[in-house]
Amino acid sequence: MRQRIVTGILFTLGVAAFVVPSLWFPLIICLMALIVGGVAIHEMIKALRSGGFSPSAPLVLVGAALTIAVLALSLILGLSCEAAIALFVLLIGSYSVCCGILVPVIRKYDTDALKNGLISGGIVFYIAFPLFCLCAGMNLIENGWYYMLIGLTASWVSDVFAYFVGVTIGKHKLIPHISPKKTWEGFLGGAVGCAVVVALYSVLVIYNVCDINIGRIGFIVITFLIGFVISLMSQLGDWFASVIKRRVGIKDYGNIFPGHGGMMDRFDSAFFTLPLGVLLAFVIGLF
Repeated sequence: MRQRIVTGILFTLGVAAFVVPSLWFPLIICLMALIVGGVAIHEMIKALRSGGFSPSAPLVLVGAALTIAVLALSLILGLSCEAAIALFVLLIGSYSVCCGILVPVIRKYDTDALKNGLISGGIVFYIAFPLFCLCAGMNLIENGWYYMLIGLTASWVSDVFAYFVGVTIGKHKLIPHISPKKTWEGFLGGAVGCAVVVALYSVLVIYNVCDINIGRIGFIVITFLIGFVISLMSQLGDWFASVIKRRVGIKDYGNIFPGHGGMMDRFDSAFFTLPLGVLLAFVIGLF
C-alpha cells in the first residue's frame, strides 16, 4: 500500500509537470500525449501478442504518425476544434478501417489476418482519438485548458470515489466475471462523487473564467449531469481495459508504475473521458 501511495503521488506530480504549464503554453500537453501514446501503444501490442493475437506494429505506428500529422496541420492552419476532430475522424478513422484489409493483403498466409487487421486499426483509434482530443481541446478551444482538465482528471476522481465507497459499503457485485472487486455501491459512489466535483469545479472556476450566458443553478445542473456521464464513461473505459487483460491473461499492462501497473492501467479510463472534455466545451459554448 505504501508503494502504491508513493507511486500515485509521483505519478500525479509527473502529470502536473505537463498539465500546469500547458495553461500558458498549450503545446506542452502534446509532448505528454506523445509519451503516453507511445508507451500505451507498446503495452497494448505486447499484451495482445501475449494473448495469441498478432497486431501489425508497423501499421499502428503509421497510424500514430498520421495522427501527429493531422494535429500539426490543424494547428498550422488554425482550424477550429470541431474541424480538427472531423478531419481526424475522416482520415484516421478511414485508415483504421482500412487496416482490416491491409493486414490480409500483407499476410497472405495468416488465417487470422482479418482479425489482426481490425485489431491493429482498433489500437490506432482507441489510443489516438482521446489523445488527439486532449491536444486539440487544449490548443484550439478558447479556455480549452479548463475543460480538458476535467476530461483528463475526472476519471481519476471517479476512481477514487468508487474505490473508497466500494471498500466502505460495497456489498453487491457489479461485474464479477470482469472485475470481481467492483460493486454497485462503488459504481454509484464514483458517479455521484465525480458529478459533484465536476459541478463544483465548473461553477467555481469555469463559470468565472469563461463567458457563460446561463444562470448558476442551470449551469450546476448541466455540469452535474455531464460529470455523471463522464464517470460512467470512465468506468466503461476501465471495464474495457479489464476485458482485454482477462482475455490475454495478464494482470497489468506494464510495470513502469510500481503498484499501479503500466501506462494503459493509468490512462484506460481517461481514454474514454478525454473526448467528453471537448464535448463539455461544445455544450457550454451553446449558452
